[in-house]
Amino acid sequence: MNRTPSLRNSPLCFGCGKENEAGLRLDFELLDDGRLETHFVPRDIHGGWEGVFHGGLMATLLDEAMLAYLYWNGLDATTASLEVRFRRPVELGQRLTVHAWAGERRGRLVRMEAEARREGELMASARARCLVAVDVARTLEPKPERKPAE
Repeated sequence: MNRTPSLRNSPLCFGCGKENEAGLRLDFELLDDGRLETHFVPRDIHGGWEGVFHGGLMATLLDEAMLAYLYWNGLDATTASLEVRFRRPVELGQRLTVHAWAGERRGRLVRMEAEARREGELMASARARCLVAVDVARTLEPKPERKPAE
């Protein structure tokens, strides 16, 4: 889906920016089943314990996939809450496949889910509540004056 975003992404975005040397440099694809998919191989710079992918960056990877799902479906959003469940450690250099999909939506809140797998084995999963951004131009318009109650 081609879209005209109201928020502009940066080439230095930690998740998908190609100019960020330390970043994840993710590419995304919307699948026919409606999920978003990306692949990632953690490098040495992404390590925590020796030889192990840093857990905070795993959370970032899953979060980025969920927000990218919304972005590529025409919604600009931010993460309101995030819960990550780590199943197995991921060694540096191991290829991960990440999927993200939407759950229910209530007003501006969208429930999202994502998971990272290595060769089909679940390594980590996440649930998030994402807040859809309001129209920035509308928020800058002057508000009508309210008369005090008499």
